[in-house]
Amino acid sequence: MIETINLTKKFGANTVLDNINATIHEGEKVVIVGPSGSGKSTFLRCLNLMETPTSGKVVFQGDVLNTKHTDINAHRQQMGMVFQHFNLFNNLTVKKNITLAPVKIGIKNLRKQQFARSKALCYNFFAKLFKKELKEVPAVTTSAAKIKADANANADRLLKRIGLQDKANAYPSTLSGGQKQRIAIVRALAMNPKVMLFDEPTSALDPEMVGEVLDVIKELAAEGMTMVIVTHEMGFAREVGTRILFMDEGKILEENTPKEFFANPRNQRLKDFLAKVL
Repeated sequence: MIETINLTKKFGANTVLDNINATIHEGEKVVIVGPSGSGKSTFLRCLNLMETPTSGKVVFQGDVLNTKHTDINAHRQQMGMVFQHFNLFNNLTVKKNITLAPVKIGIKNLRKQQFARSKALCYNFFAKLFKKELKEVPAVTTSAAKIKADANANADRLLKRIGLQDKANAYPSTLSGGQKQRIAIVRALAMNPKVMLFDEPTSALDPEMVGEVLDVIKELAAEGMTMVIVTHEMGFAREVGTRILFMDEGKILEENTPKEFFANPRNQRLKDFLAKVL
């Protein structure tokens, strides 16, 4: 599903990612751990080109993303992203935060349909005059009203799923950190992504808020969602991950199943890291 080939990212003379080759298969829950500054978040952000690689390739569903011919926005619609600090719009209600992207993309696609239909009708008008073959006129399959209604209904369903349906008309500034992060997760889910990227989703939360966010992610894992998760929560990594990667100094030094990763680490740097965090 996602593959990186010789992925390198530099900031000036500083090499943050060093020739990384990795593959995330559909349905996997890949958890990335490592010390601060090891390149974990930069690697995650390169997967949807929020950071542009210096060299190498990022491949998603067979398409190389970091080329000028690729519509990266179309691919980002299929890659939900959840950030450390929520990134909600404080001037919009919770429900508006969730429906903003689906409505915007839906209206954009509607206009494309309308333009294609108008273009075909115009062509056929002149084709009849000059007795030329007519073109098939594409149908417009939705409307702005339906797009908004569907987005609102989906937002209601997602808010009910996380037990925050009563917060639909609240503003993010009135919510707890845990509530904000759960809403950030369902905002990403509103686009029906094929993969979810989590960048330390609990790092900005008070300890008592961590559990409610992790529970939502665990539910997604149980449903088969493909996920790539950067985290410092070792117990969570052990429970949710199907594969764990250890990064340090911009390289993947070890990867394994959770059982082997924690019970039988091979790399000495990983052994030292686990001795300090477990």
